[in-house]
Amino acid sequence: MDKELRRLIQKVGGAVAGTGARHLDAEESEAALRHLLQGAGEEIQIAAFFVALRSKGTTSDELTGAALAARSRIEFPILPEGAVVVSTSRMGRRNGPLLSVASIAAAAGAGVPVLLQASPHASGSGVTVGDLWQKMGGKIHAAAPATATELAERSLACWQPTAADQGWARLLRIENELGLRCAPDIISKLLAPSGSKVIVPSMLGPVLGMASDAFANLGHKTCLIVQGLEGSLDPSVTGLTRGMLLEEDGKSPLRLQPDDLGLGEQEEPPAMDPDRMLASEMASRKALTGVEGPELSCTLLGAALLIRLSGRTRDLASAVGMARESIESGAAEQMLRF
Repeated sequence: MDKELRRLIQKVGGAVAGTGARHLDAEESEAALRHLLQGAGEEIQIAAFFVALRSKGTTSDELTGAALAARSRIEFPILPEGAVVVSTSRMGRRNGPLLSVASIAAAAGAGVPVLLQASPHASGSGVTVGDLWQKMGGKIHAAAPATATELAERSLACWQPTAADQGWARLLRIENELGLRCAPDIISKLLAPSGSKVIVPSMLGPVLGMASDAFANLGHKTCLIVQGLEGSLDPSVTGLTRGMLLEEDGKSPLRLQPDDLGLGEQEEPPAMDPDRMLASEMASRKALTGVEGPELSCTLLGAALLIRLSGRTRDLASAVGMARESIESGAAEQMLRF
């Protein structure tokens, strides 16, 4: 049994005599994940460590340290000027169609280079961006050079950072077997190229400050954390979508109200088929044809956030107009013709 991992489990689990659960500092967290990625620890210890972190709640220092350890083992693709990184989760949507791929295509069609970081869903989860990307014909790369080549040629590419490091396979499998969203999924969203502009989804709850602090600690000056539908990047079209915007002049809350942009709807995008994957593809293709309705409104809002983050415009209304032109011209749909 790995003695160091046992000590950390006891610390975060509150098993140290006379203390409750305690946080790891950034150095401890970095050493711990580096240790795990090198193959150390028994599987039962790793599972206990993940569950203890989940029960305690992770801190920005713990996320920063773990991300630094993981990043040090990965070769990242070179990004074109003005690129935005969309870093997504393995926990997908269950109760409605996913429209993030359509939003990404609309932003890319409007001239924003987009690196999509995605993967197939975790065991028992809903439809992820990675799932839908593959269903619509896209390839998820594992190697940085191939990713960079496609991104340079098409202004849109998808890769899975954790597939570039074999040390992740065991950790992701253990997370799958636990059936809980644990540290691996959270940390994997932090594996963006150094200094890049990043947009990332977040679950509801008081986590926006922690997530933005982690990205700031990792050297990102421009980042947007979005609490979309079911923890996705899909903004609500019936009410407020919250988030946090990190820029050079500091942090500011995102309050995205669809009515303010003429995109309010009576209902969220409905599932047009019982099969969640097919429903997501149908909704995405409907939005990219420009048919008015919740699907298009959601897609335009999501694309506008990407365009705003890229720096093409700071005005969301102008960004919506650029996204609409991308769809109406056919440029967005062309981005998904692989």
